[in-house]
Amino acid sequence: MPVMDLSGLFGTVDTSQLVDVIEVVVRNRDVIDKLGRLPEFLDRLGDSLAGAGTEAKSAAVALVGQDGSSGAKGALGGAAHALSEIADSLSKGAGLLIAAADAAHKVPLMDRPADRIGEAATELGQSTSALGELATSLAGIVAVLDSVAHALDRVGDHLVDTSGQARGFLASS
Repeated sequence: MPVMDLSGLFGTVDTSQLVDVIEVVVRNRDVIDKLGRLPEFLDRLGDSLAGAGTEAKSAAVALVGQDGSSGAKGALGGAAHALSEIADSLSKGAGLLIAAADAAHKVPLMDRPADRIGEAATELGQSTSALGELATSLAGIVAVLDSVAHALDRVGDHLVDTSGQARGFLASS
């Protein structure tokens, strides 16, 4: 078999360098094979990122609804508002009981019943205070849910954007 003169084909290329390149290719055949699967990997990565982005955006909607005020935020906000109104009403009721106790103390032989009405007003006031604190806590949770929902929505946008970049990485080359 005749020996082929590669000098005409490669010109002034140092054949020892060519041998080095061939050795690198042979030694790294597995890596090169994996690089050949890179488009498929990036496509799957894009699908996964898009799915994660969609799920993050869905979670945001579950927290605050499409309108930004329904979902879990709306439910807790409604509960906080209702508790606040109940606390206000009970506070007014406690005030009325205190006024009744004061009036009853002015009536002869009514001191004992007036004291009991006053004790009931005190108990009602303590319960009212606890309900007010609960309403305030729920309102705080509503604010946190709103913040988390906005963050999840932004994460979803970034994941979907990164998905498109991963899919288009090799397409643009």
